[in-house]
This record gives sequence, C-alpha cells and structure tokens, in this order.
Amino acid sequence: MLSKLLKYEFKATGRIFLPLYGALLIISVLERIYMGFTTNHMDTIVSTILGAILPTLFGAIIVAMFVVTFIMMIQRFYKNLLGREGYLMFTLPVSTSGLIWSKLIAVVVWTILSIIAAVLAFGIIFLNMSDVSAIFGQVGDLVCKVFGIGWGGAAVEAVILILAIFVSGILCVYLSLAIGQLSSKRKILCAVGAYIGINVIINNVILAIIAGIGDMELFQNAVAAALHGMSEIQITNIVMIGFILFFVIQAVVYFLITRYLLTKKLNLE
Repeated sequence: MLSKLLKYEFKATGRIFLPLYGALLIISVLERIYMGFTTNHMDTIVSTILGAILPTLFGAIIVAMFVVTFIMMIQRFYKNLLGREGYLMFTLPVSTSGLIWSKLIAVVVWTILSIIAAVLAFGIIFLNMSDVSAIFGQVGDLVCKVFGIGWGGAAVEAVILILAIFVSGILCVYLSLAIGQLSSKRKILCAVGAYIGINVIINNVILAIIAGIGDMELFQNAVAAALHGMSEIQITNIVMIGFILFFVIQAVVYFLITRYLLTKKLNLE
C-alpha cells in the first residue's frame, strides 16, 4: 500500500515540480547559448534584453523550486492528513506510519531531485566538457575510497549527516503540525508555537547536558585522553557518527510522537 501512496503522492506533486525542472533546464541552455554569442562580441538590443531576462528567470526558478518544496512539505501533510482529506486518508487500509512515510519520502526525493536539477543547470551554463570529465574522475576516486579509512568515508558521512539533519527537520515540522491539530481553533498558529517550543526544549536539553557535565576542564581532559593516538580522520569519523546518531535519534522521537498523535489524538474537526 505504501507504493500506491507514493505513486499518488508523486503524481500529485510531479505536476508542479517537473514543469519547473523543464523550465530550469531550458533557461540554462538558452543562457549557455547566449553566453556563447556574447563571447563572439555580438552586442545588440536583443542580446542586451536577453542578458537581463535570462539570469533573472534562472534565479527566479531556482528560488521557486526550493520555496515550492518547503510549501509542499507543509501543505501535503496538513491538507491530506489533517484537513478534510484526512477523513479519507485515515480510512485507507494503511498504517499511520505508512501515511507519514509517504509524505516524508516524497519530500526527500523531490528535494534531492531539485538539488540535482540546480547543479545540472549550473553545469550547463558554466562548465565545459573537460571540466565535466575532471569532476567525474574525482567522483570516481571518491567512490573508490568510500569503504576505506580516509577522507572519502568522511565525505560520505557528511552526506548522511546532511540527510539526517534534513529528515529530522521535516519530522519536526510534521510533529508541530500534529500538535497544532489538537487545538480546535487556530491550528496553524498553535503549530508554529509548537515548532518554536520543540526547538527551545531541544536547546535547553543540550544546555542542561553541558551544564551537568560539571568540570569542563576535567571533561575536556577525558575526551583528549580518549582520542589520544587517533589520526585526524579517525577523530573526524567519530565526531560525524556522533552527530549522525544525535539527529537520527531526534528524527525517531519526532516520528514516534507524530504517529502516536495521529493514531490516538487525531482531531479533524
């Protein structure tokens, strides 16, 4: 059933994102052609107009792409699960977890595709074939080092960390919306307040942990002793894994509370 939900989700959102991607790539090709003409010293009224319009359109589409992603993240979750459509969605033969996963996976995939589209568009405009070959060569070297103990592994960990932060952020928004729907009035305002409150609580917990350590100098000495003899790469790996675990735990907690609220405390009035 999750596959059907994802198919429905991508079909509904693809009507917005795919035209944006197509427009972005077309504008980037036109910009590359325009830059080729300007290097040949073709200074005309048309080239001057295009020189003003094309970069503006390119920037507007890039901004619109990520703004739409953010809006869709909130709208699809709120409208489909917490609005009138929720009466239908929660009668489907699928678990609450499946409903949350379908929204989360769609947002993550569209965000990744938006980043790829933006990178490809910039590549079309600014890179030559020799540059592309060099980039692919560097990517190949990185892939070869992924399973070794080196900076390649740290780079992969950095990507995983960014993904964990992003997923945790999305689930924090979902949890805030789930808390906001508990109110009979001003649900969006309550959701905003819940989002602020969640982040304040997280920050206070972190500060409490730091304060609870007590003697910071003793703690720093203990950490230095534990890391003694390790290389920079090993220390980097430990730090990255620690941050990944922190955000993964956050994401799991957000997910479980959201699922509980949508299962036991759903208020569609």
